[in-house]
Amino acid sequence: MKFKVTAQAFKRGTSKRVGKSRTETINTKTNMLFKNANTLDSVRKHYESFWNDLNPRSSEIVIVSKVVKVK
Repeated sequence: MKFKVTAQAFKRGTSKRVGKSRTETINTKTNMLFKNANTLDSVRKHYESFWNDLNPRSSEIVIVSKVVKVK
């Protein structure tokens, strides 16, 4: 399955945006990080976990604003 994920980076601890939001297409069949993600919510959680939990010392945090399934 493919999903379009729109996310925005913010300075950690503040509400200041960093750059522009970005939209990325995730293919759960070919991207092993998303292997078990098959719902909109699970794709959001996997995406945020990749950017925030795997790099907890980053000065930025990523928040997903939208996930849509691609037909």
